[in-house]
Amino acid sequence: MNLPVVSLGYLARLRLAQPLKVHSRFQHAMNLMADDGHLLTLLDASCYPNQPDAVRIQLPHGWDWRQMTGEMTGLDSADIWQPEITLVPSGQRPRHYAILAEELSRQSVESELMLLPGGDSAKRQPQICAQDSAEKLTFQVSRLIGFGRGLTPDGDDYLIGYLAALWRWQNAPRIAGHYRLMQEIIASQLTYTNDISAHYLGRTLHGHFSEPLCDLLMLLTTPASNGQICRAAQKVMQFGASSGADCLAGLLHGIRTLQTTL
Repeated sequence: MNLPVVSLGYLARLRLAQPLKVHSRFQHAMNLMADDGHLLTLLDASCYPNQPDAVRIQLPHGWDWRQMTGEMTGLDSADIWQPEITLVPSGQRPRHYAILAEELSRQSVESELMLLPGGDSAKRQPQICAQDSAEKLTFQVSRLIGFGRGLTPDGDDYLIGYLAALWRWQNAPRIAGHYRLMQEIIASQLTYTNDISAHYLGRTLHGHFSEPLCDLLMLLTTPASNGQICRAAQKVMQFGASSGADCLAGLLHGIRTLQTTL
């Protein structure tokens, strides 16, 4: 069956020219792995937003990658998705924390983590601070990598959101050292989670994020309306049963770090 391509992630173009083998299949997504270990994902365009390493495809009703195969068409004419996400000028601070926290608090999510300060004390509380030593940060990351439920565990999604929040401020003198240290520590522990989650964490280490997360990050320095911020947060949280909420919680933790450090 011919499967029309809707859009290509900006990194996916490089993967298509490489030898690929099937890594995993799900109803609306299929992961292919290159020889270097990176994944290329084929996604149902009606279910998923753009990802750096993804090909979004218009799939027929009832399609299931676990049972069906097809040939992609229209690759040469497909839209290339590439976000415009920039570092912030010196002196700018993140905005909209309160409305994002309120939006997250409204969600009923079965995460193994305490997603906001003062939440369920029976859940694991991430404790990361820009002033922490390498030893303390390594311990905290080790408590998050691979921790929790889901195809991408709660702790991994939280770390993606945390690093994403810092990315636009990575050159700020008071943030740069902490950001680099977190990159190094997470990179050293990727083997403690599964292949798919390690792929997304690895991409985060190099500043590659999903379309909803990119859009929200750019809004953090604009005078956007509450409605715009809420809609952007909802798009982030739509991913997975708890992955999006975990990611937003990590992003909020990153904003707290920026607010107390800059």
